[in-house]
Amino acid sequence: MLGLAVGFGAVAAGCSSDGSGASADVRITGCVRDPDNHRAVVTGEVNNGSSKRSNYVIQVDVKANDSKIESGLASLFKVESGTSKTFTVHPVGADVPSDTKLTCTVAHVGRIAAE
Repeated sequence: MLGLAVGFGAVAAGCSSDGSGASADVRITGCVRDPDNHRAVVTGEVNNGSSKRSNYVIQVDVKANDSKIESGLASLFKVESGTSKTFTVHPVGADVPSDTKLTCTVAHVGRIAAE
């Protein structure tokens, strides 16, 4: 699994969240503070808009009061064309105070055809 994530690094580095290509397949559905561990929890969904079964690596960024505080990765494997899968990311970073406004965004998306 590490090899796939490392391999995706080069793919993901060239992708953006501008609404085109693989990034258009990904959306954030939740961005909340976990009351137990005081960290962000990001949920989302991938809808494979390509014509092939695909693997995805998704980087999400978390901002608190408009300052980036952490990032996290999600990997989804063998997402069939035209189907959706959900993901949850628990980024490792700073504790988030209870009254902090969180904003989560898709920073990069890597997608390759799955075998």
